[in-house]
Amino acid sequence: MHTISPYLAEFLGTLIMCTIGCGAIATVELRRSKGHGDNFFTIAFGWGFAVAFGVYASHPYSGGHLNPAVSVGLAAFGEFDWAKVPGYVIAQLLGAMAGAGLVYLNYLPHWKATADQKIKLGVFSTVPAIHNYFTNALSEIIGTFMLVFSALYTGVNFKPTITTGGVELSLNLNDVLKPLAFGFMVAVLVVGLGGQTGYALNPARDLGPRIMHALLPIHNKGTSRWFYSWVPVFAPLVGGFMGGAFFKLYYESEFTLWVVISSACAIALLGFAYWANSHLYRAPSAEVIPQGEDTQATAARAAATYTATGSIPIIEKRTYQQTKFGSEKLQSLRDVIPSVRGT
Repeated sequence: MHTISPYLAEFLGTLIMCTIGCGAIATVELRRSKGHGDNFFTIAFGWGFAVAFGVYASHPYSGGHLNPAVSVGLAAFGEFDWAKVPGYVIAQLLGAMAGAGLVYLNYLPHWKATADQKIKLGVFSTVPAIHNYFTNALSEIIGTFMLVFSALYTGVNFKPTITTGGVELSLNLNDVLKPLAFGFMVAVLVVGLGGQTGYALNPARDLGPRIMHALLPIHNKGTSRWFYSWVPVFAPLVGGFMGGAFFKLYYESEFTLWVVISSACAIALLGFAYWANSHLYRAPSAEVIPQGEDTQATAARAAATYTATGSIPIIEKRTYQQTKFGSEKLQSLRDVIPSVRGT
């Protein structure tokens, strides 16, 4: 089999992942897109298959991390060399930036057609439904812990043995089934737990496209919300770190120093996030959608909460004779009646 650099594989895999994943968001959110107004499941499963195909492209060469949190988690578990982590992270970040650039080009006329700046940013990076540093960071930690812990367990039973003619054949199905399992895992996590932050679960997936949002000449793009950017970077790293360390404890019954260090990092990050809620800038809740970006869901919500203002106009009921047709008909009858009487 032809081999390529693992760093190039991580770059290409992350590029594929972010092109499809961010593209799924653009399809649903950008105005005048054929998929505009579709639901959260489209985005979730779009990202799920994006991860699957990115891993398929890179798994034989690099392991298919595509995510700094996965690289850190595997290193904490002992399956990956810590010395390779910085190179993998750089490759993943560059791949995410390149993928976001392709999405920008693909939807070039739709940026001007979309008025809401928050929606434009949401195509590239995560925007929380309710901006609360503590709960947002906690959600990302929980989700990425589940991602890395489950990813390490996936594949343990993918090596069945078949006996044929007295000969045992050991099949390694990791290359076939593991990427698909990763993809479904991401989709399920986004559907089940991603309603609060939109789920980055991946520092490169959020930071790379956010950088591109800041650099690209997007029409009326607004701010890149850098005040929130540390949450989808550090919280997934901590969650992935914990996932790898605790999987070592669970699967191999080996207590390592990484369990203590990762737990301390989580406590420190959540403590800072709690402090940040009262000391750092927080954007208004993001559930408010401008009138120009109204959808059926927001229209239904507006109708349900509508409060009448002013007096209700009263429409007088007009008789048949008061209508234009009725008055003309009545006048013609009046003209005919005298002539009939004269005969």
